[in-house]
Amino acid sequence: MTHSPSTAPATAAWLEPLEIERDDASWTYWLPSSGHWFPVSITGVISRVCKSDDALLWIEAWRSIWEPRGNTCHAALQHFAHHRWSGPAALQPEGADWDRPLDPLEPTYGAYSDWIKPLLAQPIWEHVEVVASELMLYDLERNVAGTLDLILRFPDGSYGVADLKSLSEKGRKYDTRPQLGAGVVMAQLHYGLPFSRCLTIWAGPGQCEIQTHRAEDCADRWLRAFCRYEAAWRPW
Repeated sequence: MTHSPSTAPATAAWLEPLEIERDDASWTYWLPSSGHWFPVSITGVISRVCKSDDALLWIEAWRSIWEPRGNTCHAALQHFAHHRWSGPAALQPEGADWDRPLDPLEPTYGAYSDWIKPLLAQPIWEHVEVVASELMLYDLERNVAGTLDLILRFPDGSYGVADLKSLSEKGRKYDTRPQLGAGVVMAQLHYGLPFSRCLTIWAGPGQCEIQTHRAEDCADRWLRAFCRYEAAWRPW
């Protein structure tokens, strides 16, 4: 199943989702129309070729700490985006009142309010429009799929992929460009959007920093990472 690229919208209308589903327990994706299952996700590719064995061991050892924090911060960002930029009701997950502003202190988010409050206070939200949140995408040629945190429209009419990372107080930043680039490549494939830059949103307790990258550099990093993955893990 393929989708031809659409023309970029003149206004910042929310993007129509693709016909793709995800199993949240295993984080695997499939196409309902054809029954095709993708053998790997964007995260799976990145983990194979961009993470050392020690880094992967550390990730698993501390999963009980970072996973609930990351899930909660992402849910808060999604709630914020849908409320502020009037996300379509059909795209809003169940379990939250999307018509009301997000309160970082409410029980759903309160345990991580120190991360969420600085995130929502970022000045960037006054200058961009969100056109997609938690958007699932895929690339049939490379047989890989994944989920983007946000697609933004900038004042100049260009677009960007934004990825949220939550860090502990002593957490270290790392190179997110390959992951962002996967989003750029797949979003261009399906929507034909003109991407100019990508953003990594580093949320920590009491602070939030936004790192900017050139979109074409991110796309190049992803394609190089995928070539390494394909050579090592798909040698047929």
